[in-house]
This record gives sequence, structure tokens and C-alpha cells, in this order.
Amino acid sequence: MNGDARYAVLDLETRVNLALAREVLHLGSEEPDAAVIKRLVEKRRSEGGGDFQKLPFHEPVAAAILLAERRGPAPDGPVIATDWRLWRLGELPLEQLVDRFFRNIAGRVYVGFNSQAFDLPLMELWASRCRVSAPEHFDRPSRPENPRYKYGEGHVDLQKELVNWAWGSGTFDELCKFHGLPGKPGISGDEVESLVAAGRLDEVHAYNVTDVLQTQLLFLHVLLRAGKLTRAAAAESATSTLTLTREKVMSRLDEGGRARELLARTLDSCARAPIAAAAD
Repeated sequence: MNGDARYAVLDLETRVNLALAREVLHLGSEEPDAAVIKRLVEKRRSEGGGDFQKLPFHEPVAAAILLAERRGPAPDGPVIATDWRLWRLGELPLEQLVDRFFRNIAGRVYVGFNSQAFDLPLMELWASRCRVSAPEHFDRPSRPENPRYKYGEGHVDLQKELVNWAWGSGTFDELCKFHGLPGKPGISGDEVESLVAAGRLDEVHAYNVTDVLQTQLLFLHVLLRAGKLTRAAAAESATSTLTLTREKVMSRLDEGGRARELLARTLDSCARAPIAAAAD
């Protein structure tokens, strides 16, 4: 794992791709959305796949990318958060989102949670659908640094990395709480569909950011245990992430709204986490 690189910490939120679902299920526009989703779930269960849909049936509604980079040699040099790149439904056409997504992560080490199985494959699929060219992602020749190579150094999937690819790694919420982080803020991915339908996009947006924020803090634990950060450098790295989030993301959320309160509560809890504490 490269501890001296530039990083793109990422996460997506999605809803059901209703247009595809209607086409596959041979349902017309007169069929209510809820009925289409129910039929799609029944189809998936009949195939033995549970409730989680195949990738083509996921349509992005929010994306968050935190950019970070090493400042100084390891292990004393912190990994400083430098910028947030954010999108939510209605801000850009999906094709432009896909294009910007790959431009923003180009040349960086990707960091996510279950991102090798979901986030990256999903965006690769939409790049194909939207005819977006992303050669810096799809055409990296060096295998160890290629983020599409499962065991390479170009993509850190924390669901696997935290437990050395062992079975039963735990959910994101469980692993966050295990490391002293707050975990899910009273919303889960299963609720995104209903929140979008209710027009509560700010809450989806804030929820998306809390996932990326805590993914970054989990990643600092991974760097620390590998000897690529000292405790002091990890605490400085965490503080930079929390500060940048307060400065750049809170202003996008309505004062006094549920989304702002959700993010503020998560930030306050993360500030009290062991990874953000000054070194003993």
C-alpha cells in the first residue's frame, strides 16, 4: 500500500434505475414507481440474489470525493485533506457527473468501502453507457498501480484491507464503531430511495459526505498500523479532514435543516474519536 500518494476517497448514493427496470420488466409508464420497484425486488429474489440489485439497476443520485495528499515524508508527514468534490441529483446531467468523477480521481490512489465491488464498477458501467472517455482510469499499463487490478496498490477497498480479505469483515457501520467513530448517522443506504422520492436530497447529500468522511478516518487507521503515520500525524490528518468539511460542506446545507444537523452531529462525534485525539 502506497503511503506517500495522493488520494481520492469516494462514495456514491444510488436509486433504482426505473427506466431500465420498466424496460426489463415490460412495464409501462402507467405503472407506479413503487410497484415497479416491488416487481424488481421480487425478480431479484427469484434469482437468488436477495434485495440488493444488480449494478445496471443502480442510478447515482449523489457522489462525494475527498481529495487528500501526503505533506512531508512518512511517517511524520500528515495526509492533509485538500478539497471536496460533490454532486447531487439536479446539479449536473449524469453524463457530466461521470466525466467529472473520473477526471477528479485520475492519477490518485482510490480509497473506498466496498468500492471494488460497487462504486467503481458502477461508475465504469455508466461511463460505458454515457460514452465517457476516461483513459487515465481504464488504460493504466502498470499492474501494481492500476486501480482496476484487484490486489494492486492503486485502489484501497477498506472492507477488504482492514481484515486482509477475510470473510465476515463487518459492515461499514460496525467497523466505524469498532474504531471509535460514530458510524451511520441514523440513515442507511436502504433509505436513499425513499428520501430522494420525498425530495430530501440535502439529507442524502449530507449522508453521502458522512460516509466519505469516516472512510477517510478509517483509512488513517490503516496507514497508522502500517507504520506510514505516527499517532500525531494521524491526529493532524484527521483534524484537517474535519476542518475542511466544516468549511466547504456545511455551507451547502440549509441553516437549521435536518441535513446540516446530521452532518454537524457526525463531525462532532468524529472530533472525539481516538484517531483525532492528540498523541499520548
